Amino acid sequence: MKANNHFINNPLPNEASKTDYDKQAELTKSLVTAAQNGDRNALERLCIFYEPLFKKEMRREIFYNSIGYEEGLSLARLKFIEIVLNYNGADFTHFAGYVRCRIHFALYDEMKKAWKRENNETAIPVGDDTDTPALADNMIEREELAILLKLALKKLTEKQRNTIKALYFDGYSGKEIAAKQKITPAMVSKNHKQALKILRNNIA
Repeated sequence: MKANNHFINNPLPNEASKTDYDKQAELTKSLVTAAQNGDRNALERLCIFYEPLFKKEMRREIFYNSIGYEEGLSLARLKFIEIVLNYNGADFTHFAGYVRCRIHFALYDEMKKAWKRENNETAIPVGDDTDTPALADNMIEREELAILLKLALKKLTEKQRNTIKALYFDGYSGKEIAAKQKITPAMVSKNHKQALKILRNNIA
């Protein structure tokens, strides 16, 4: 089966091609659902379809130099199977972007492990804060990260989402949130910690 790279390389549709992406989303949904129900042929079709994405990630110099091309591809394939079998069906239209994010992070984590093994468990130097935006741009596209964050936020409770929004988007302190929501600061802290744990589990 020949992969259609158009949908992998362009996970965010515009209005003109919305119908095509809707069809692709339906096909992806049917294959993922079948794979989760034990259909090996469906899982194999998905793996073949997304193989160009795995290879594209492994062409990044930081990955093939530290992990090795074939080993990285094997890791990407295994991670993809895990993603498919555990996907909750939240958004099949942006499934390709979601997959790309998860594969990228899996390869990056493996790269860090390889680097530590070769350098006596020394942490990877990341530079000062001024380097962070450039590093983020190089490591993952902003659109893909936005998709992944959006999906993760949906898994929070309303109280957890409100806490994250107030802290990180509106700039409120913990005490201010407690007063606004009429709860204790300890409860704000609890909601915050629980929300961060969920976000980390779904983005990392």
